[in-house]
Amino acid sequence: MNSEFLKPHVVLELWYLVVPISVFVVLAAKYLENILMPMLGFLLGGFFLSPLLIEWMGKVEFLKGLQEKLIENSTLNLIFVVVLGVLCGAVLYGLYKIFVFLVGFLAGGALGYFITLIVVRGRELGTVGQFDLNVLVPVGVGIVLGLICGLIAVRKSAQVLAVISLLVASYLLAFSAVGWLYVWITKSPKQEVSKLFESQPIVFALIFVWLILLVLGLFLNFRKRARQAPAEKETGKLNH
Repeated sequence: MNSEFLKPHVVLELWYLVVPISVFVVLAAKYLENILMPMLGFLLGGFFLSPLLIEWMGKVEFLKGLQEKLIENSTLNLIFVVVLGVLCGAVLYGLYKIFVFLVGFLAGGALGYFITLIVVRGRELGTVGQFDLNVLVPVGVGIVLGLICGLIAVRKSAQVLAVISLLVASYLLAFSAVGWLYVWITKSPKQEVSKLFESQPIVFALIFVWLILLVLGLFLNFRKRARQAPAEKETGKLNH
């Protein structure tokens, strides 16, 4: 996919929304189960979906005028981003459990399918009727493992949602930091920040910063839970 299509400069232009929300999520994801889904929807809708919609408007004749206004008027653009973010947040909140199940199903299904495909590769399993078992077995394992992982994800929805939100928020923070540094060093306009993806070292730096922030977020949000577990067990024993 062409990186220009995603218009990543929007993240830099709306830093006053991206940075505070992303920092908030990274620092306190595990405490925010009830508002993480709307917040995640706001981030996805406002900073990933809105550039795609604005780009798409240029391909629809009666929407070209609106696209031009959104591009030329920064205030109108901000209103569009906020409204779309709020709408996406409301939709994701309403589909919370379904979204979590789908994430678990797709992740578990893909893992099961590809691992089984590697295991059976080079082996002739035969056929059942008209179905080739070399195809059917990986698909079947993928579906079963996907269902199991989906159900586990729903049961552990708070933790799953926290991790997904940390992935998104830490990436936005990493891109903001590396993007602004790239703009400052190259003295390029913000609209050309997507060119950083053409430099392999900068992409590696972006991934490195993303992983550092992700690990930091995971550490801050899940370390106390492990420490508190023994204390809770001891309290339970004393009560008995």
